[in-house]
Amino acid sequence: MDKPPAGQADFWDRRAASFPRYNEVPGSYEETVLAQAEAGGVDFRGRTVLDVGAGSGQFTLKLAQRAARVVALDISEKMLGISRADALAHGLSNIDYVLAPFPGFPPGRRFDVVFCSMCPAVRDDQSRQRLLDLAGGALVHVGFRDYSEPGPMARLIGHYGLERKLFRSGPEMRRWMEARGETFKSFHLAGEWEVRHSRAEALAWCRTMLLDYGVERPDEGLILELLEPFWDPAAGSHVFRTPYSVELLVHGCPRQPAGAGQR
Repeated sequence: MDKPPAGQADFWDRRAASFPRYNEVPGSYEETVLAQAEAGGVDFRGRTVLDVGAGSGQFTLKLAQRAARVVALDISEKMLGISRADALAHGLSNIDYVLAPFPGFPPGRRFDVVFCSMCPAVRDDQSRQRLLDLAGGALVHVGFRDYSEPGPMARLIGHYGLERKLFRSGPEMRRWMEARGETFKSFHLAGEWEVRHSRAEALAWCRTMLLDYGVERPDEGLILELLEPFWDPAAGSHVFRTPYSVELLVHGCPRQPAGAGQR
């Protein structure tokens, strides 16, 4: 099985504690995405679903509430641990967890629906083709359409003179499908994410992001100074607001449960 890029599992393990997780807020971003996929013709009910890059389970649990069975695939043991704990707390027992990289997922399996949101591992022709190969019915792909800069990242990038890492997987996937002559539907979703962190969580978040940019020993005093504008006294936390613009692609739609996910 393929191995993830060096350090990637550690990076996501470090981000796990402060990463957004499952919530039951009406009209949440996750609910908006899944509602748009359903409006685009995807029926999760009674299906087997593969969640690629499942992370902390913010989509996994919502998929499990709709589907017959969900396989959550991720390289981060800590992320999957959070998802397991939340699933247990909400009485969900129809999720299988697989700690493995993508596209090195074992061949020979297909699923009624493959769901992939913002997965960094899907960024070349091989991995995009693997998504289609795994989808026995529908593929739902969610990727950034425009650059999104979370919270204080602009200040950190400016201070350290870093080159922004652009990850516009939505248009890249669309162009790839167009070049292949695939039939799909495209939807644009835009809004704002809001994440609240304690001071310690915000500091850890900045350290982790800077480490991913190659800054191994950041100045913590400087980071705290740059974080100050994001402190909300009323909330008693740092509030990171990030405008987002994402592209949701729906490829194919299963007409009936295919009993996919078979070995």
